[in-house]
Amino acid sequence: MDDVGVVGGGPGGAAAALALARAGVRVTLFRPARPGEKPCGGAVPDAFLPTVPGFTPSSASVRPPRIVLENAAGSRLDVEAPGLRIFRRADLDSALVDRAAAAGAGVVEGKVETIDLERGGAVVRAGGERRRFAWLVGADGARGLARRSLGLAPGDESVGLGASIEGEVPERLVLGFPDAADAYCWIFPRPGGMSVGIAYDPRRLSSGAAGAALERFLDRHLAAGRAALARGHRYRYPIPLYGAATLAAVARGVSSRLLLVGDAAGVADPLTREGIRYALLTGASAAASLIDGRPQSYPGRVACGIGPELDRARRAARLFYDEPVAQWMVPLARFHPGIRAVLADLLTCRQPYRRLRRRLLEAAVGLYACDAARAGLEGTFDSPR
Repeated sequence: MDDVGVVGGGPGGAAAALALARAGVRVTLFRPARPGEKPCGGAVPDAFLPTVPGFTPSSASVRPPRIVLENAAGSRLDVEAPGLRIFRRADLDSALVDRAAAAGAGVVEGKVETIDLERGGAVVRAGGERRRFAWLVGADGARGLARRSLGLAPGDESVGLGASIEGEVPERLVLGFPDAADAYCWIFPRPGGMSVGIAYDPRRLSSGAAGAALERFLDRHLAAGRAALARGHRYRYPIPLYGAATLAAVARGVSSRLLLVGDAAGVADPLTREGIRYALLTGASAAASLIDGRPQSYPGRVACGIGPELDRARRAARLFYDEPVAQWMVPLARFHPGIRAVLADLLTCRQPYRRLRRRLLEAAVGLYACDAARAGLEGTFDSPR
């Protein structure tokens, strides 16, 4: 019997398979033959970029020199974007899977047809063949078979609506805040073209209104405007956000010998909706729990490892989108280098949410007034509501 099966070949599944194989665990990675494009720009901070032998980041990624921010009034701000690489997801996923295979993981190219969770193990059927595993890692997304096998309903989700467009590579990464509920638009340059889209809460904004906001955004920033969408590969996917349902789903999975990671666990950042970094982290944590012989520790690793930071992100998201922060920060940062620096670090994942409030206060009013001003912002980032 193989020790561990990994269902899904994205960053979370590949990271888990890579760590397990390096530790000498027998692991089989089931990867769809044609993994779909994801509703993301494919950005990965340098600090979280795995070293993949035979994979050259300089030729397989784009480093945007600057980020352009735009609010609903049309005010724009340029900030530097050091330490950020943007990949096509197919390139990044393939490189990670190849690395796992080189470390000794078995790779099965094909769709998993069924998962049967049984006492003492799990049975996976793929390509007409049944294989039994002591433990499974579920990394096949928010609507994947791993979650369905556990009977899990969707948790808190945003929607990513947009397209992957081949052709000209834009010089800058652009983010726009259209003042429409908690939505934001993006243009991400990447090898061979760009990713464009809008992330929004479907409970607060219809897909029609979101699509119209995206088209207006593209008309302002691309020569082809909204017509660029016609030549792209369109997508509309759920973005599963971290929340109370995340830890409940992870705990339920472990009780059935199934460790959920990445989108299958629901660990996207509630503010930025960024998920690649947390897929890598949860994949590595799931592998560490199995390698240590304590898979039951995995829910605690998630809760203590990424939980505090993403809880702060949820509180920050309420302030950022429901209050006018997303609109006034752009003109304010244009004239305040301190706030501009904090914003640049936040966008490139160098500024954790833990000290964000204090650093913004220090930048805006100075260290001397920080203690007095903090009382007026009690509860915005670090304090629970």
